[in-house]
Amino acid sequence: MSFDLQKIMGSRSTTAVLLALIAVFAIHLFATTTDNLRIDMTADNIYSLSDGTVAILERMNAEGVKPIEMKLYFSETAGKTLPRFIKDFITYQQYLEALLKQYESDSQGKIKVSFVDPEPDSDQAQDAADYGLDGKPINQHGDLFYFGLVFETQTGSRDKIEFLWPNQQETVEYEIAKRLSKLLWPRQERIGVLSSLEVLSDASDPYMAQVLAAQGKSPGQSWIAMQLLEESYEVTKIAKDTDQINPAEVDLLVVVHPKNLSERALWAIDEWVTRGGRTMIFLDPYAIDDQPPPSPQNQPWQQFQYKPSSNLEPLLAKWGLERPEDRVVADFNLGVRRQVSRLGPAELVIVDLGIDEDAKVAETMADHPVLQGLTNVRFFISGQLKTLDGVQEDGSDDGIVRTPLITTTGEGNTVEIKPGFPGDSDLVFVDLNEPAKINDNYTPGTEPVAMAYMVQGKLPALYPDGADIPEEAPAPPPGLPPGIELPPPTGGATIRKEAVPEEERGEATVMVFADVDFISDNIAFQQTPFGALAANDNHKILLNAVDFLFGSEELMRVRSKPTIRRPFTLFDEIEAAADRETLDRESELRADIARFEEELRDKQSSVASGNAALFQKELQDEVDELNKKITESNGELHEIRKAKRAALENEEARVRFAALGFMPTVVLILGLFLFFRRRKLDQQARSGQ
Repeated sequence: MSFDLQKIMGSRSTTAVLLALIAVFAIHLFATTTDNLRIDMTADNIYSLSDGTVAILERMNAEGVKPIEMKLYFSETAGKTLPRFIKDFITYQQYLEALLKQYESDSQGKIKVSFVDPEPDSDQAQDAADYGLDGKPINQHGDLFYFGLVFETQTGSRDKIEFLWPNQQETVEYEIAKRLSKLLWPRQERIGVLSSLEVLSDASDPYMAQVLAAQGKSPGQSWIAMQLLEESYEVTKIAKDTDQINPAEVDLLVVVHPKNLSERALWAIDEWVTRGGRTMIFLDPYAIDDQPPPSPQNQPWQQFQYKPSSNLEPLLAKWGLERPEDRVVADFNLGVRRQVSRLGPAELVIVDLGIDEDAKVAETMADHPVLQGLTNVRFFISGQLKTLDGVQEDGSDDGIVRTPLITTTGEGNTVEIKPGFPGDSDLVFVDLNEPAKINDNYTPGTEPVAMAYMVQGKLPALYPDGADIPEEAPAPPPGLPPGIELPPPTGGATIRKEAVPEEERGEATVMVFADVDFISDNIAFQQTPFGALAANDNHKILLNAVDFLFGSEELMRVRSKPTIRRPFTLFDEIEAAADRETLDRESELRADIARFEEELRDKQSSVASGNAALFQKELQDEVDELNKKITESNGELHEIRKAKRAALENEEARVRFAALGFMPTVVLILGLFLFFRRRKLDQQARSGQ
């Protein structure tokens, strides 16, 4: 048998085989040479490392640290037997695998990554348990589902993320970077917390725990925000009547709801700031966690007169700021729409402010590091912060720079709300459950209202010549109404405090927030079957601010990664526009209904009294007429709400038609046009031949 080599080499089949071999070789060569080459095509670069992470990796190489190993444990084999909602974890696992490979690639050998499938009863499953990962039971046999990350240095130091929840994907890079920094550059900064609320538990203080046990009490839990700080910092409680904050024991001072502080505490804070101490202060016109104590005489008037507010007026004035008393920030554009009563409809609450990703640029200084990476911030019954008359924010007059951090829209304003009894035209705290009444008292403003400020510079002292402060804080006598501060006793022992010398004064940074609730458990977190989870990005502001004040900009830049979110805001805009258009008419109708109901009560009482039959008939006619007016007004309100819903439904129908009807129809017509056009050209080409 003979072969015609020239004929074989010239055949089409041989050419196709050779081209296929060349293609396979080229693909293999390309895959091996570009194994670490990745291109992130996502809008927010979610598969790329943040600038802060890159800075940490560069520091690792610059300092020549020894490599660190990261092991991702994911029970892929066991997960195949689980319900669908557990299997969805695979999407998050794929994201983490890609992200960790990016860590390994960019670290230039300083990070080694491995992926482990801890099958039940395997050595890998035992390792996961030994590392302390949180395995979730999946069946009656005791098999566990692991999804955690282990960090280990060559010297044996370890850290871990016990379980990786998909709903925490936005912050996972920060959690990884935080543990890397903690392992490689361990340093325990110290935070002192001074508060009139029990934000920090006494459980960590053996002495206080013993005292409470002797009283038959148990220490409560710390606020979740404080627990987050305790994960990375040494957090201690500072007594409310302290007269000194020791810089050898505290690196950052956090003041939460400083209600009725004594002169001793004012001196301590003032001295700390004058020396350049870093400080965060949370004030509030109405702190929901500040509940009135039970009245021993069971007198409800004390509850109505209780004022759960806090201010540091003398210190703020020295820094060129003020928080006007009894003023609560409101904004029609930022109000949260939610249910106020259990069975009632959702209502717009203009003192419950939500700043989402779209509004953030306009309502915050989005370029400030503390506010990077935020998508949903909520302020609840916040106070206002503003500069004193004649004070310049840029410090051109006194060298102190005052930077507004978080503001309302340009139409924001304040409403006056005080303690008192309900029923009057003035707003009282009980009216916070009446959104319509608050709306009626709200007038849109002409410029943004600030709810948070940062003050930087050499701040003037409240006591420039020193002070004589009480040796002990006065103890309140039994039965004293809540919220009353006692003056120092006449002739009581005092301590002389000398002013801070000029050479010991330092550049201070103070962040002041006019809302305590935004870091409280009620507003910043929500309870779920899996424990407490963040309800918004409020806790990120706290963590960002702490990192900023400690100078840890690398970690802060990691957390600034945007949330994986694609909001659809058209319906919200339509609803807000409809609310603005009908606000005045709704207010008029509510006022009419209230007036009619009051007249109705008067007429009904007259009918019930012993009047002549004819007079009773006239009164009954007037009662019927008032009932008719009330029904008509309620009907008009109903029609207004119905029109709003109709506008939303029409827009929804239009969008649905555009997505499901119009665009497919256009594509079909275009496809048919191209098909027939091509066929016509083919026919013309054939006839031309």
